[in-house]
Amino acid sequence: MGAPNTTRDTDFAKLWAAASTSLLGDGIRTAALPLLAAALSPTAAAVSIVTFAGTVPILLFTLLGGALADRHDRRNLMWRIDLVRGLLVAAFAVWVLTTAPPLWGLIVMTFLLGSAGAVFDTISGPFIADLVDPDDLAKANGRLQAAQLISFQFLGPPLGAALFALSAGAPLLVDAVTFVAAAGLVFAIRARHAPARAEVNTTIRADIAEGVRWLWRHKGLRLLALELGVANLAVQMALTMLVLLIVNTLHAPAAVYGLVLAIGAVGGMLGGLAGGWVRRHLRLGPGLGLAIGMMAVGLLVAGVAWSIPVVAVGYTVGCFGILLWNVQAVVVRQRLTPRELMGRVTSAYRLVGWGAGPVGAALSGVLGTVLDVRAPIIIGGVVLALSLLLVPRLGALEQA
Repeated sequence: MGAPNTTRDTDFAKLWAAASTSLLGDGIRTAALPLLAAALSPTAAAVSIVTFAGTVPILLFTLLGGALADRHDRRNLMWRIDLVRGLLVAAFAVWVLTTAPPLWGLIVMTFLLGSAGAVFDTISGPFIADLVDPDDLAKANGRLQAAQLISFQFLGPPLGAALFALSAGAPLLVDAVTFVAAAGLVFAIRARHAPARAEVNTTIRADIAEGVRWLWRHKGLRLLALELGVANLAVQMALTMLVLLIVNTLHAPAAVYGLVLAIGAVGGMLGGLAGGWVRRHLRLGPGLGLAIGMMAVGLLVAGVAWSIPVVAVGYTVGCFGILLWNVQAVVVRQRLTPRELMGRVTSAYRLVGWGAGPVGAALSGVLGTVLDVRAPIIIGGVVLALSLLLVPRLGALEQA
């Protein structure tokens, strides 16, 4: 039996508060880690390796996270992971505050944090469906997207850059506090949900294989995941070099990098608001095509930019496209996936869609070193433009 509506509303409010708090810390860290990497070793290779270390766990642990999400109480998994992440970041912050850590220390910390995050993110999506009625999923996801925009993209990056200017360890300490606070909020959620699978008589490996097979056989969601993978590869190629384009090539102070990220969040906010209008007035295929097209234009503009304002314009257009995609794609995936498979299918989807991110980060370092820091950004825009060839086939999901 589901929880009463008042309890559901209260529990979702706690989840939203936890997400907003944790996302603020994520935004702070997103600005601080590239700046720290550039301070320790101001090269394309160093920034690329740190980014790769934080994203490659998606390839390694996402499927495991999906299997755990369907076997165990998702709430308990989430608050415990957040608590571990808070302790990890706090320990590294103390290291940074007491001495300059070697680059390898930053790489290891980023990898461990990314590993926990890969499992957590796979669990959190299905947990939303546990707390919210199916008819309210679009509204709930919209509120969480808004939290991501405000906390992660708008408030976090400039705060992270400003804190980094004061002390390299300060943004990490604040990030640690947000993880612990988020853990407490998730722990306070009253509703209890039995594991999605009442009885488990199979191995983790068999569970993972079942989710992968289900996604692979669903042609529409499989194609959606592939398009997301191409987009993430291209966007990660570009974003990895963005800090060097702003700080080294255009000679702007570190705070400007955080400001550009915050300005981009305004574009993302507008994209999120426009998502509802697009869904009402356009079919799914054209709506997703519009999102991909705006991402491509944004990267191309940022890649050839000769000044910070032009970089900010390109980045803002790209963020508009990213959120326009998210608003449309997330609800489609949640609507089409059975609850008993939600964790495993979500993990398989994320592996395909987000697993291309580490590849993009690695390619960015190679291209940035061999060619120029602008090259990965421009090439990313070209790849996105070419991926529009896949979009017409996504329209079939409208009737799925």
